[in-house]
Formats: sequence, C-alpha cells, structure tokens
Amino acid sequence: MLNLNSFNHLLPVSSASAYLLKGVMTSALLSLSFVSLSSYAATSNLVNSISRSEAANPANFYHLNMNGDAVTYASAPCSMKKGLIACGLEKLKLINSSINEVHADYDLAQAFYYPSKAQPKTGVVVITRSGLMDDSVSAERYRISFTLKGKPSNLNWHWVQYGVQYQCLRGNKAGKWTTNICP
Repeated sequence: MLNLNSFNHLLPVSSASAYLLKGVMTSALLSLSFVSLSSYAATSNLVNSISRSEAANPANFYHLNMNGDAVTYASAPCSMKKGLIACGLEKLKLINSSINEVHADYDLAQAFYYPSKAQPKTGVVVITRSGLMDDSVSAERYRISFTLKGKPSNLNWHWVQYGVQYQCLRGNKAGKWTTNICP
C-alpha cells in the first residue's frame, strides 16, 4: 500500500488529493507492468499503443450500445483505490460477459487522465487484445471512459461510455485501426 504520510511534512495534501494521487500512482504502476509484460506480444502481433489525443476522442471508436443486465453491472461505481486500469478491466469483463470467450488475453492497457475545465475528473482506459481467432481482424482496441464522482473521502470511477476499434488483417485496411467491420 502506498503511504503518503511520510510526504506530508514536505507538502501538505488534503485527503482527497492523497486518494487521487494514490489512484494515479497505482494506475501508473499498473500501466507500466502491463506495458512491460506485453512488449513481446505487442511487437510480435504488430499491436501498438494509442496516442493521448486519439484516446481522448470518442468518435475514433465505434460506440457500442448495451442493454439489460450489462448496463446495470457496468454502471456500478468502481473504487478509485482500485486504480483506473483495474476498473477498466473489470468493466470490460462485465460488458463482454455475453461473448463466448474461453479466456480473454489482453496485450496492452493504457490509462489517460484529462483534468480539463470542460471535463474535470475524466479518465479513459484503452485495452488492446490481439491474436484473435478471426481471419479478418488481427486486434481489437476497447475504450472505456470514466468520470470521478463522490465525496473526497469516497471517490469512485463511474462508467460513461464504451467503444471499440478493429485492426484489419486483410484487404485495403490491413494493419489499420477502424471503427468499421473488417472485410
């Protein structure tokens, strides 16, 4: 567990700031572990990371609509203490629960924070999966966006939107990311 109390004498922080800092640091550490663990898979399957600006724009992803229980479960808040990537993986598992998959194996997970005036407390997780059993799609990239809500002592990530991109394996879109179905 990350202990910020030893830093209080250097820079006093509120409990809300301490929780936010813990969540950011935890997500950063998890991001590094996913990137380092997936570096071989990323190079061997031609999966590359997404830029901050591309991840910020939901129009770069096909918006997936959900119905029924998936919405109920995905809408449940996720504790900021878990970290943004862990929340993203949790929501992705819930959202994709109806898909018949033996085991989902993700190659790369990235977390982005967008603390702007227009959208304060916004976080986006992009999770990439390659090596699919599909002759037209080589990889999928999921975008899960969250907003941070709650009291400073109990902040939670709340799911906002879910989208997907496909990396085509053949045709004129081979190797390119698209929101359309691959040929």
